[in-house]
Amino acid sequence: VLSAAALCLAYAGYTQPGQQPDIRRLDVYDPTDQLALDDAAVRNLEIVRTLSGERPGSLLHLVDETRTGMGARLLRRRLLAPLTDVGAIRGRHDGVEALLLDVPLRGQLREELAQVSDLERLATRSAARLASPRELAGIRDSLRAVARVQTLLAEAVARLDGEGLRPLLIEDGSPDVEADLAVWLMDEAPPVSNQGGIVRAGADPRVDELRQLSSSSKDVLLQLEQRERARTGISSLKVKYTRVFGYYLEVTRANLGAVPDDYRRKQTVATGERFITDELEDLQTRIQSADVQLKARESELFEELRDRVAQHAARLRQLGGRLADLDVHAALAEVAHRYDHTRPQVDEGCEMSFSDLRHPIVERLAAAGKFVPNDVRLDTEGPRMMVITGPNMSGKSTTMRQVALATLLAQAGAFVPSREARIGVADRIYTRVGASDNLARGQSTFMVEMQEAAAILQGATRRSLVILDEIGRGTSTYDGLAIAWAVAEHLHDVVGCRTMFATHYHELCELAETRDGVVNFNVAAREYGDEVV
Repeated sequence: VLSAAALCLAYAGYTQPGQQPDIRRLDVYDPTDQLALDDAAVRNLEIVRTLSGERPGSLLHLVDETRTGMGARLLRRRLLAPLTDVGAIRGRHDGVEALLLDVPLRGQLREELAQVSDLERLATRSAARLASPRELAGIRDSLRAVARVQTLLAEAVARLDGEGLRPLLIEDGSPDVEADLAVWLMDEAPPVSNQGGIVRAGADPRVDELRQLSSSSKDVLLQLEQRERARTGISSLKVKYTRVFGYYLEVTRANLGAVPDDYRRKQTVATGERFITDELEDLQTRIQSADVQLKARESELFEELRDRVAQHAARLRQLGGRLADLDVHAALAEVAHRYDHTRPQVDEGCEMSFSDLRHPIVERLAAAGKFVPNDVRLDTEGPRMMVITGPNMSGKSTTMRQVALATLLAQAGAFVPSREARIGVADRIYTRVGASDNLARGQSTFMVEMQEAAAILQGATRRSLVILDEIGRGTSTYDGLAIAWAVAEHLHDVVGCRTMFATHYHELCELAETRDGVVNFNVAAREYGDEVV
C-alpha cells in the first residue's frame, strides 16, 4: 500500500513540478469489493468501446444520460467496477427507483445538473493555482445550481419521506464560497487573468478608480479630436491608436497645409501623415498608466481570490462527488424509464433467473418489436451450465452476452432490461468470445483462445459467471472437441460456477446425460412467410 501511494505521489510531482499535491486521505483498494472484469470481458462485452474501438454502440454509450462531466466519469467507473456487496447494491437501486417514480423531480434535477460545471476538475485546478477567471466563474454558477438542487431534494424527502432519496441529499453546498466569488467576479469573466475585466464594480475602490480614469480618459480623447478639428479647420482629422505607435492625429494629404506648427510628425502613410502633440502624448501616458495599473490590480485580486477558493478545494471535490452520484442515479432512472428496465432482486444466493430478458444494445438497433426476449435460469445448486447449439448468426452470443450485461448492470446499481430478474451476486465475469489474434506478440488465434480459457479455469470461482463461445475452434476437429469437453467438465465438476457454453460441437450435448447441472438449449431457425425467424 505504501509503495503504491509513493508511486502516485512521485508521478504527481513529475507531472506538476513545483506543486505540492493536495492529498487529504488515502483509501485502501480491496479487489473483492468489486466484480472483477478482465480485459477480455471488458472488450468482448463492449462495455466502454465496441469491438471496432468506437464508443457508439457500447454499453456506456447506451446508459450515459449524465449531465455533468464528473457524473460521466463516475458512471464509467461503476460499469468497469460493479459492486459485490448486496446492501450497497440495493442502496443504489433504492435511489434509482425513487427518481424513476418521481418524474417531475427527476426532470428538474437533471435540468439543474446540466448547469453544473466539472467541480472535481475545477477544484483541483484551483488547488494547483491554475484556474482561470472563467473557471472560477464556473464554480460560482455551479454552486448556485447546487443550492437549487439542495432545495429540490430536501422538499422531495420532506414531501415523500423517501428513504431512497435521503442518501442523495447534499448537506454542504459551499454557499460561503459562492458568496465570495459572487462579490468579486464579473458575470462574464474572461478566460485569462492578465487582461482585466475580472473584478465586479463596487468590489474594490482602487479598481473602480482606475477603471473610471481609463474610461473618462477615452472620453477626453473624443473631446480633443473635436477641438483639434475646430482649431485646424480639418474636418477629416481623426484621433487613432495602434499597439505599435500608440495614439496619434491622422491628417490626409489634401489637408497637410493646414497642419499647425505644434504638430510633430510621427509617421508617414500612403494616405497622409500621422502627428503627435504634447497634450495627446500626456493623455496617452495617463491612459496607458491607468490600464496597466488596472490590469495589475485585477490580477492581484484574482490571485488572492483563487487562493481563498483553493483552501476549500477538498470541500468542492467532495461536493462534486456527491453531485456525480446524484447525476448517475438520475441518468440510470432516465434510462430505466425510457427503455422499460426493471429493478432486479439482488441477493447472496447463487441463482440467476430472468424473464423476458433483452440485450440492452441489440434491442435498440433492431426494429421495434423485432427483438425476441429470453427466459434464462442458472443456479449452482441446479442447472448451472447451459450448452447452447444452433446455426450461425442465430443469436447464441447475443443471449449469453445479455445475461452478462444484465448482471453487470444490476451490480453497478442500474436496472436491467427484463420483465423480472433475480441475481445472486457474481464475483467475476469471464468471457471467451469470438476469434482474434495478437500477431504483434506472436500469438495466433488458437494461442489467444487458450490463454483466455486458461485464465478462466484458474480464476473462476463458484460465484463466477462464465461465458464461453466456440472453445476449441482454432485447431483440428477432434483436438478442439477434446479441449471443449475438458473445459466444460472442469467448470461443471471442479469450479461449479454458472456457465453459458455456446458450441458447434453437438457432442457436448451428451454431458447432460451424465451430469445433472448441464442443460441443453438449441436455437432453431424457421421460415415464416418470406422471413426467417
